Amino acid sequence: MMRSLERHAVILGLLRQQEHVTIEAMAAACDASLQTIRRDLNQLSEDGRVVRYHGGARLADLARTATYEVRSASHVREKVAAGQLLARLIPDGASLFLAGGSTLALAAQELRACERLTVVTNNLHAAVTLYDKTGFDVCVLGGTMRPASGSMIGEDAVRMIERYSLDYAVIGTCGISADGALLEYDQGLVPPILAMIANARQTVLVADGSKFGTKGIVRAANLEAVDHFVTDRAPEGAAAELLARHGVEVHPAGLPSADRTLDGRERPQDYRNEENIRAHIDKNFQ
Repeated sequence: MMRSLERHAVILGLLRQQEHVTIEAMAAACDASLQTIRRDLNQLSEDGRVVRYHGGARLADLARTATYEVRSASHVREKVAAGQLLARLIPDGASLFLAGGSTLALAAQELRACERLTVVTNNLHAAVTLYDKTGFDVCVLGGTMRPASGSMIGEDAVRMIERYSLDYAVIGTCGISADGALLEYDQGLVPPILAMIANARQTVLVADGSKFGTKGIVRAANLEAVDHFVTDRAPEGAAAELLARHGVEVHPAGLPSADRTLDGRERPQDYRNEENIRAHIDKNFQ
């Protein structure tokens, strides 16, 4: 059973992903009773962190402003390592969808090391990072903006995705369940992810090792749809067995597999080391 502080963290995480969340959804995410969640919301409301309404809550305005910065500052070293490996694995001249999320926003900075990429993205943070890269063709999807994730969602975004047939769908996830489901907290993010997977020849999941066992409330896809898993370290135990069972090729940062791109071409021996990762973090997160 979760302690109150743990429930508060889950509740605030949900509210950072969605503008409004019902008490029932919070109770399911925390595996707690409705009465317990109501007590938690009373405490968070007294602290000025949430605003209650009948049947649910939203973040208070002061808490809302830090949404993206809070999420993007977690597991930064691991996300950067995975992003740097992604840049080594994506072949020059490739076309790819780049989904939303803080991990892929960080990975976009590393993709600038590639050449002649075509990038179709609903990730506004990634688009800002890539738009002025010489030789890149960047398409930003239209739709409705989700401030909590910096992503464009909705029917317009999906229709634009369906116009393309690209090499790779590069996606992230909030969590990976024991049955292989890729989880999100915001159901609005799911249709663009599914459309990207359906309109790409291969799917690349980029996530740090902390995502295994992490809770979410919406199933976005399944590991069965994933061809490659790019991560900061080699999965072990149940996580490794899960990936093997679904036939996913694992690419952990720092191992020899990074010497070839996903289409089998050799990469120069310039893999960025711990010193480069530290310099990136110092520059962007101090």
